[in-house]
Amino acid sequence: MESLLKQDAGVPAETKRLIRESWAKAESLGAENVGVLLFKNIFTIAPDALDLFYFKDEEDLYNSAGLKKHGLAVVGMVGTAVANIDDLSVVVPALQALGKRHVKRGILPVHYPVVGQALLNTLEQGLCADYTPEVKAAWEGVYKIIADTMMSDHYSDL
Repeated sequence: MESLLKQDAGVPAETKRLIRESWAKAESLGAENVGVLLFKNIFTIAPDALDLFYFKDEEDLYNSAGLKKHGLAVVGMVGTAVANIDDLSVVVPALQALGKRHVKRGILPVHYPVVGQALLNTLEQGLCADYTPEVKAAWEGVYKIIADTMMSDHYSDL
């Protein structure tokens, strides 16, 4: 948790503003839509990642209840992190527990950059002209904090 607190302390006010404003715009597209688009981007970048998910065999994948449910959960966790961007330590226990569950499901450190890129792609597609280089940089930094916290020491044996 100490590393997150150090990273959190270094998040500039302008970055926090960009994150809040861009996320509000993304959420206005509908959490379910954002979640489905995120997973479309994940599977475009890494098609084999589909095998890691319980909904992999559902018909009409992008309209399936399983993918939509999981997408809503991911978008909800990002929203929680954004809502607590002034004190990310509030979400540390939830992120670490989520990371631990991901280890049990076969998620490896190499998967985190895929999700990070998919998140950036999703924001770019959803925000259009509002997806500026500054917004991209802000999200790259905040996603790194989230990913580092989720991975924490769960992969120390690798």
